Amino acid sequence: MAYSREIYDRAKFLLDSYRRQAVNENDERRKVFMAANPEYAELDREIAQTSIRLTRVMLSGQKDISETVAEIRDRNLAMQQRQLEILREHGCPDDYLEPKFHCRSCGDTGFVDGKMCECFKEILRKTAYEELNRSTPLELCSFQSFSLDFYPEKALNSNLSPRQMMEKVKRHCWEYANTFTRQSASLLFQGGVGLGKTHMSLAIAGKVISKGYGVVYGSAQNFFNTIESEHFGRGEDKQYTLELLKSCDLLILDDIGTEFITQFTTAVFYDIINTRLLRRRPTIISTNLNLDGLKARYDDRISSRLSGSYTRIQFVGSDIRIEVKKKVVRNS
Repeated sequence: MAYSREIYDRAKFLLDSYRRQAVNENDERRKVFMAANPEYAELDREIAQTSIRLTRVMLSGQKDISETVAEIRDRNLAMQQRQLEILREHGCPDDYLEPKFHCRSCGDTGFVDGKMCECFKEILRKTAYEELNRSTPLELCSFQSFSLDFYPEKALNSNLSPRQMMEKVKRHCWEYANTFTRQSASLLFQGGVGLGKTHMSLAIAGKVISKGYGVVYGSAQNFFNTIESEHFGRGEDKQYTLELLKSCDLLILDDIGTEFITQFTTAVFYDIINTRLLRRRPTIISTNLNLDGLKARYDDRISSRLSGSYTRIQFVGSDIRIEVKKKVVRNS
């Protein structure tokens, strides 16, 4: 997957900082240990000298150097063995004086045998997630701040009031977030404007992110605009948004049905939801449209997947934003 230079540089800077920290901490650890163990320090100097001696022997032009090379090798191995004994005498593991890198495969360089290490790929993905979610107000929307007080207590035809129904919705979403895995179900949030769909989506996102999963949240229109810009080359050098949306652990698409419909956006929308279903990656979609509205707006390929492969969550009540304003007026 291609990333922008900004994303790549930020990820590489983070990886380099891991390596610098590991090296610096090890240098300090070696300094302290050497000062307390002069025998180990002297062996370290002698081992360094053997490399110089071996080089000189190799360049000396002598015909038979095998005996000398074997002698240097055996001496070197004996000194290394003695160093291990000193470490163990002091209760230290054998690798005590080696840098403790985040990634043992690449030593926090980002590459193994000329190929990008999996750790670097993961940092790139997380950096890209952070960039996409940078303007998302996750800290403002939690399950704790999702108040049921603004939902009417008067029962509907179902004998349940909007408040009771939304209490069930909140409990279901809380359980979903707390038990989330990459194989969790996909959800379709439906209901009118201002009923808490976005708040609930962000509450789930915050909880799932805290569990260590990669979450991408955003409005459908913004994502489609970005993907179209990348596709037709109007962006900088970004070419990764569509693949991130198809591969992240949890994708949350807000306000489906309000985006400007074109042949391109419809194809992208289908590609996203179909690919994620095939990959068994969960998606949460929120919309103001009911099933008939979805069928009228999108073709059968899309509407059938949304109605048949997603767990539908119905949001009911009155526009919370209006109710909040009324409460403010009453209390003023």
